[in-house]
Amino acid sequence: MKLKTLRSRLATLNTCQATPLSAGTDRLRGRAAVSRRARFLEQHPLCVECEKEDRVTASTVPDHGIPLWAGGPDDLEANGRSLCAAHHDAKSKCEARMRAAGGWLSTACICGQHQG
Repeated sequence: MKLKTLRSRLATLNTCQATPLSAGTDRLRGRAAVSRRARFLEQHPLCVECEKEDRVTASTVPDHGIPLWAGGPDDLEANGRSLCAAHHDAKSKCEARMRAAGGWLSTACICGQHQG
């Protein structure tokens, strides 16, 4: 008796890779970057997203508003926001979803922190 082969019902995984940072991108690393992030959090001690929700929460993560992988500058003064861990995690998940879908703002924002 010959067995029938079932057709796959799984969708094909989109395996596109995000464009890596170009060699010309200046990105501060190491001890200097740690110091810069600490200064930024001292200057911006509250989560900006919690403030929008009329809550007061200490910021723990300096975040790039436009991620570096999407071409945002590494300058925190121009492209930085202070976030609590919960808002940073939500934003990171949303950006990972966008990146997997093909790039910056390639799919609808699910966290409420991105503007198109």
